Amino acid sequence: MDRRAVKELMYGGIAELMRNSHYFYRSTVGAQYCHWTEEGQKALAEYMTIIGYKMIEAEEADLDRRAKDIVLRTLKGDVK
Repeated sequence: MDRRAVKELMYGGIAELMRNSHYFYRSTVGAQYCHWTEEGQKALAEYMTIIGYKMIEAEEADLDRRAKDIVLRTLKGDVK
């Protein structure tokens, strides 16, 4: 999974949790009255642990891809 996909997952997952009043209280008065419920805080922490690991995997895959690209360009004599 690439970094863009992980970003989409992170945004989408948090947005979905916030749409559920069991996890997030959204006030029409203002942002200062909105808050995560206790269950929401637990769900968000667990979700971020999962997404955090996906972020690490995506970063490692990106580094691996760039390293392979550098090696191939070096072998082709295309290094700048």
